[in-house]
Amino acid sequence: MGGDTRRKGNPFWELDALRKSLPSIKAPENWQPLSYFIKISDRILLQKTCGKFPGGKTSESLSESANHPIFMLKREGNFSYRFCPCSSKNFKGYSQIPEGSRLAPDGKIFQPSGYICHQYLINLPPQNDIVRQENFFGIVRESDIVGDQYKEGMQ
Repeated sequence: MGGDTRRKGNPFWELDALRKSLPSIKAPENWQPLSYFIKISDRILLQKTCGKFPGGKTSESLSESANHPIFMLKREGNFSYRFCPCSSKNFKGYSQIPEGSRLAPDGKIFQPSGYICHQYLINLPPQNDIVRQENFFGIVRESDIVGDQYKEGMQ
């Protein structure tokens, strides 16, 4: 009686049990290109991009809470992932993730629009102290991305 969710009125108890048993899409070994991650420290991004992103900033001028999202461009097996930062500012020549796009796997709504800063590449191992499971926000559908400029970083 204790763990039997059928008695609690959940008609989807079998699906819930299956979902809980599957490996998490948020786990680093399951990340894939076009994954979007939030709340990456600007200080770390500044260091990893050799002081180029976010532009015009220094480590001293950034608050502890300053952050940007990043976008996964490429996966090299299970040993290296390539990311680039994203911005809410519309710079010429950047691909856009439009506001209102629905992200997989759970249909989260993307807002506001984001721009993929593909010229700032960051390579990281799957297990790192910068991008973690709790930063995972969703997977952007390729058909939602406006512009092909981001694909330069996928090569």
